[in-house]
Amino acid sequence: MAGSSLLAAPSRFLIVTLGGRYLAFDAESIAGVCTLEEAGCRDDPTMLGLVYRTVKLADRLRISNDQDAANTRIVLLAEQGVRGSIRVTAVQGMLDLHPSQVLPLPPHFRGPERRWYQGMILFKNSIVLALNTMWVLDEQESSAEGSRGQDTISRLVATPKISVNDRRVC
Repeated sequence: MAGSSLLAAPSRFLIVTLGGRYLAFDAESIAGVCTLEEAGCRDDPTMLGLVYRTVKLADRLRISNDQDAANTRIVLLAEQGVRGSIRVTAVQGMLDLHPSQVLPLPPHFRGPERRWYQGMILFKNSIVLALNTMWVLDEQESSAEGSRGQDTISRLVATPKISVNDRRVC
């Protein structure tokens, strides 16, 4: 059994920045990445005849995001028959990781944030929050959260107090 963890398939993530924060999406949920011009600058981009409803992730996470910067990309997500699109500041690239490299949230996170994130990834001396795609795409969740969830989200994402150096995570 000890060798079975070595045979685990790597996980692949698309790393993006949104308002200066690193976020990750499971690559299996990525339907595409396009520029504003390719998407036609419409609210709900249509690619290959499929409509990808715009998800205002920056608003949900209370992150300031320049929606029309030169490097802005639209990430098309699809999971379990639900489609959505998110404008991100920039795409950093794909990252292949062994499952053990996706760190769980610390145990003191016991509330709804457990549904928002798959875990954390160390990347470029920083922390990337791997988002749960179904939470991102869940329209009812975003409207039901209203103001009660936003303060918690902003504390978790908008002002992270985690630093990384060459030897340890603080």
